[in-house]
Amino acid sequence: MMAVFDTFTPFVLIAFALGMDAFSVSLSIGLMKIRLRMVLFFILVVGLLHILMPLIGITLGEIISDQLGVIANIISGWLLIMIGVQMILATVFEKDMKKYVNYSGLAALALTVSLDSFSVGLSMGMGGISQFVVVLLIGLMSVLLATLGMILSRKGINLFGQYSEAIGGLILLWLGIQMVM
Repeated sequence: MMAVFDTFTPFVLIAFALGMDAFSVSLSIGLMKIRLRMVLFFILVVGLLHILMPLIGITLGEIISDQLGVIANIISGWLLIMIGVQMILATVFEKDMKKYVNYSGLAALALTVSLDSFSVGLSMGMGGISQFVVVLLIGLMSVLLATLGMILSRKGINLFGQYSEAIGGLILLWLGIQMVM
């Protein structure tokens, strides 16, 4: 039982890290007081893209892994490190969210927060990870965190604000360093 928990924990942490990006954007969107219909649209698109992007990444990663062999684990670790650093650096720049208030803007924003899921999926595919569990976990965690961000911002609570993306980045950075070591 404990071995299952130990092998499942990194996936939960990765899903949490990827969802923190959606959480931070949801906090900002929720503070803009947009219609509930648009909020639900954003959450749905975030969830779908956080399933689709890592699935594509995992599939491509498996193809690459077959060709690279032993080096694949080190490459996947470095990918996680780079994504983590990128997420941390993104907190330095504040995003002007007001221009994303229409449906196409919200869809584009959902795509940008799910791009790191593609890279993580690519990294995991190189490591030979099971697709179904990881993809489902990433999608579910992203929807939960995006929903939580909307709820908290609607209630006027700004817990982590712009630092939530950095928290996710630190988790990915830590996991990447472990894979490289």
